Amino acid sequence: MANRKKTSNEEMRKRIHTLRSSLKIKPSEKPFAEWMAELNREEKALEEVRFARLSALRH
Repeated sequence: MANRKKTSNEEMRKRIHTLRSSLKIKPSEKPFAEWMAELNREEKALEEVRFARLSALRH
């Protein structure tokens, strides 16, 4: 691993601020709980499709 220059406190604050502002949910968007529930439903549907495909290959 290459030696990295230590990040200054000010630079770290800037990076954190940038990340926080990019992750904020806009007022026009869905509330976080609703967004997370939708994401979980989508992931579960994808897992079910994958499971069905894998079980079809085994038979």
